[in-house]
Amino acid sequence: MKIIANLLIAISLIAGSLASSTAYLVRIDGANPEKLSTLRLGSPAGSFDPSFASPEFNDRLEKVRAGLGAGGAAETNPLKPETTPRVPAEVPAVQTAPTGESVLRARESIMPIGQAGDPLTPGLIALLDESDVTYVKVTEFSIARWPYAWLFGVSCLGLLAGALMMRNARKAELAQADSASASDVAQATDAQTVFARLSGRLHSLTEDLARTHDTSTRLEAILLHIGKIQRDDVPAFVANEPALVNRLSLAGYAELMDSFAAMERQLNRAWSAAADAHLPESEQCLRDAQPLLVETLRRLKVSS
Repeated sequence: MKIIANLLIAISLIAGSLASSTAYLVRIDGANPEKLSTLRLGSPAGSFDPSFASPEFNDRLEKVRAGLGAGGAAETNPLKPETTPRVPAEVPAVQTAPTGESVLRARESIMPIGQAGDPLTPGLIALLDESDVTYVKVTEFSIARWPYAWLFGVSCLGLLAGALMMRNARKAELAQADSASASDVAQATDAQTVFARLSGRLHSLTEDLARTHDTSTRLEAILLHIGKIQRDDVPAFVANEPALVNRLSLAGYAELMDSFAAMERQLNRAWSAAADAHLPESEQCLRDAQPLLVETLRRLKVSS
């Protein structure tokens, strides 16, 4: 199920990204020009070559451009002085073989029909429609004009479905780990059994320490019992993370491991002090571990 969920999420992300890139597109093919008259182009639209376009098309485009220029002039600052356009000097035509520069100039002669910022007037829309332009990019967003809003909505639903599938798959894995841990009693690897064994070893250590006052014997008992806890019980308890998370939730598991880790640190300090033959410090660490042991047991019983 995880593979299907990951594929669904990936496909939804790709589809949503493609759909969002068309959010400012407007379809002009067959649209009512009056409804688009309040919009402005967000990027150049259409293209034509003045050398190959029909004279009628060029005349109509000049009239449209003149109307757009007059409208733009009316919107400019009246206090700004007018500038005289520069007139390029006439260059006599010279017949030469085609060069890279001439080819590039010919390609640069292709001009857009509509410039960025031009209002979508009926005349401009008619010229774009004649040039087989179906969509144009505008500066205003409207979900009603968004041609692929449905695809974006489907991608959002796909992301939601993929997330739910991932969540259900994770729950199924945790439940399976929980049931496997609970059914395998013979190996005694579930958290309650492991912690009971750990508590029993600490109780045995307390009894061994109470039976003797010999320093070396007490140090050997601490090293023996805590060494078994470090070797067997701590790794087995930590390995039960999936089952504990399933029963306690992630927050409850974090609280449980907070007290368990603090207890483990005290036991490790007790073992290190015993290895250094420092019995008073080792015994103090064992006493400090007792309330942490009780707190861990209390939080562990919540999951029972």
